[in-house]
Amino acid sequence: MNFLHLKYAIMVAETGSISKAAEKLYVAQPNVSRAIKELESDLNITIFERNSKGMIVTPEGEQLIHYAKRILRQIDDLSLIHISEPTRHWA
Repeated sequence: MNFLHLKYAIMVAETGSISKAAEKLYVAQPNVSRAIKELESDLNITIFERNSKGMIVTPEGEQLIHYAKRILRQIDDLSLIHISEPTRHWA
């Protein structure tokens, strides 16, 4: 699992489509599809139910998306702290 996979999963959940998510993320659709499959395999869960109308988030997927959003927000917060504070040298 990596942060990019989480970002892709969030976008698929928001758009309901791998192709729409890929378009918004400016990446190729196979890359998003592969990332979702790897994430599902790594976590041993089904994040999305696939049907003719698109991607439907499963209950397990809802939990993952909830935590993924929190994780990515915390990473953003951490990067802001790192940028705004002077470099410290610890002895």
